Amino acid sequence: MLKTVAKSSNSKTGPIAVTYRAGEHETFATCPKTCALNPKAEHGGDLIDAEYMEAVKHAVPDNGIAWLYSHFPAESLPKWKPGQSVFNASCDSIAEAKHALSLGVPAVFVAPADTAEQWPLNVDGTRFVRCPAELSDNFTCSDCGHGMPLCARANRDYVIVFVAHGTGKARVGSEDGGGCYASSGHVAIQWHATRKTGKPDDAKAIVAFAKQLPSGSKLRHHIAGDLGFAK
Repeated sequence: MLKTVAKSSNSKTGPIAVTYRAGEHETFATCPKTCALNPKAEHGGDLIDAEYMEAVKHAVPDNGIAWLYSHFPAESLPKWKPGQSVFNASCDSIAEAKHALSLGVPAVFVAPADTAEQWPLNVDGTRFVRCPAELSDNFTCSDCGHGMPLCARANRDYVIVFVAHGTGKARVGSEDGGGCYASSGHVAIQWHATRKTGKPDDAKAIVAFAKQLPSGSKLRHHIAGDLGFAK
């Protein structure tokens, strides 16, 4: 199930186009079971929905940009080509992020909450740079990169760090796992509602949504949700 928002009111993204993707019967169904942040891993998926992923790849506004984050393995994500969405590998460790970069896949790292002061950091020649929107209350995805957000830069040679936030932030990086920021608060409300009000043919819906956005728009796929089957 897919929820589309042409102009988000989210304080992190700013007024850009965004989507949410949820399973029809379980919100976390589109997320992989292997995601360390998933508090309902037993309801997650094992496989990527190839048809939907192909649709997302081409769901880019005319003369615009689109990007997303996925917790599925970097090996399974498409390599970027001009005019396509940028697939970021969302990683649970520094080693995993470095591995994604070695494959030519842009990477982000979800870092434990108590590491906020250690970024930026250079790890064996790889730079880890904190998301600029986390460093200012008045800075959003819409402002980032002078029109080209860092996460939409497919060929970057550095990892973007998101420090854990939300009510479950203490669980990020812990042995217990969990801590997904979308499991509570306003994002969770929007995401859970997607199961009831979202569009069922998500592959068709995402392409149609991107096409109707104004020329030059920015589109962030999946404020919450991932590429698994929406069961």
